[in-house]
Amino acid sequence: MRHGGRWMAAILITLASAACTTPASNTSSGHKDSPAMVEAIPGRDVKKVTLTEQAARRVGIATVTVGAMQPAAPVGPSPSHGTPATVVPYSAVLYDANGVTWVYTVPQPLTYVREKVAVATVGGARGTDAFLSQAPPAGTSIVTTGVIELWGAELGVGK
Repeated sequence: MRHGGRWMAAILITLASAACTTPASNTSSGHKDSPAMVEAIPGRDVKKVTLTEQAARRVGIATVTVGAMQPAAPVGPSPSHGTPATVVPYSAVLYDANGVTWVYTVPQPLTYVREKVAVATVGGARGTDAFLSQAPPAGTSIVTTGVIELWGAELGVGK
């Protein structure tokens, strides 16, 4: 990955700037001196990330609601053409070091949990849609902006 170092630097700078400018007295959402609280989820390999309101604003968290499955119709030939898929913005999809694909769901305000998905194809008019053959249920809110920062917080980058 040519740009991996740049992404990691961006994560560290974002998390460090949020931490440095968050007042120590900000305990309204259960955080003490930290813009992110990371908690283990019993029985799961992922963790729950809870941000302060200020951290979420600084990271620029943006979300969309997952819609119902529909026939995939990406531009160009595709083996999944016409197969039912859930369409989400490609910016919501995170690839881990092993190539496993994830999205961050929003089970509660300011709380984010990584969930495994399966990408059937990427396409759409501008190539900005991910067609998921395995996705969160319709009506689930997922993160589209701030995904890499949440992953950094979950993994403990910058601690």
